[in-house]
Amino acid sequence: MDSNRLYWRTWHKVLPGPEDDAELSFSRIGRGFGLSAYKAERVFLGLDTMSYLPRLTRLQEQDWFLDYDRIIAIGQALLGVKDEVYMHVDEALVELFTPSRRNQHLPDAGRIRATIVEVLAQFYSEPEGKEKPESYRLQRRGDRAHLELTLDALTLESVDRLVRKRAEAEGISLAAALAALVLDPVKTKLVINTFQPVGSSLAHLEGYGFLEVDSEDMREVGPAEESAYRPSAGLRAFVEGRDGTCRWPGCRVPAHRCQLDHRVNYHEGGPTSSDNLASLCQHHHNIKTDKRAFYLLDPLTGDIYWLFADGTWESTLPQGPIVTDSANWKQSVIQRIDAAAGRKERMRGPMELSFS
Repeated sequence: MDSNRLYWRTWHKVLPGPEDDAELSFSRIGRGFGLSAYKAERVFLGLDTMSYLPRLTRLQEQDWFLDYDRIIAIGQALLGVKDEVYMHVDEALVELFTPSRRNQHLPDAGRIRATIVEVLAQFYSEPEGKEKPESYRLQRRGDRAHLELTLDALTLESVDRLVRKRAEAEGISLAAALAALVLDPVKTKLVINTFQPVGSSLAHLEGYGFLEVDSEDMREVGPAEESAYRPSAGLRAFVEGRDGTCRWPGCRVPAHRCQLDHRVNYHEGGPTSSDNLASLCQHHHNIKTDKRAFYLLDPLTGDIYWLFADGTWESTLPQGPIVTDSANWKQSVIQRIDAAAGRKERMRGPMELSFS
């Protein structure tokens, strides 16, 4: 906090004016802070962006939680956005950085970017009736080539999951797995869970935000307990929708790429239930299995309290779309979208429906 406060106040004393030479100014400031001119410019852009986020700025000047990386993340994620969007981003970031539990993990730059991306997705979607742009670009570089695709979110998410599934099954790189899928296709079942609020035509896809999704394959999901070791698709969907990501503090691995960990081991009497299951990536699952850390799971809120071998502890809140009390800005944004589109039905109650 002391370091962030000193940097913040010092930066605001040396910020260049609108008529100053940018290259010379950032070179001078960079030398003073021991940074490259490039990084100094990125910090400046982040601080300038903060002037459009008054509520977040007030919170910063109270708790001093923003360092270089977080300030840069805010500036880069909001380059070129429209003025009317800032208030919604401000609201989302204030909620993100307002702790509701003791020892709550401080959101990192990745979490900031993900939050801003989800807000922006609601305001920069294609107008209804307009064909979404698609692109295919191949760049040749000697004996190598680079391929770039732009498609709708669900299609590319499906491609990504199929690529990762093939790569894991065959022990090959993601690039090689993509080539294998095209040159040597195999029939593979793929399930993508999206989460739809009651009364809305939009569904939430983690990492993308709310999308228009047309599917009749819907099911209710909620807290449950089952007798088998391996959870059913419905139970997994609920835990995935609750957690959003790996539940280790600061880990951003999506829940659908995580393993479901029995907090109390199944062979020791731990049930296969939403109260005893949490999403952990392979790396952090290993740490828990090795007993280098243990966690407690609040069955009502989904909060997790990590207990570490050195006697310290840290709390993490679930980040998935079905946890409405920790995502108030998501509800308010989708309500605004519904109103703007002339939809009559509004979100009422928790996000309790899932379809895949």
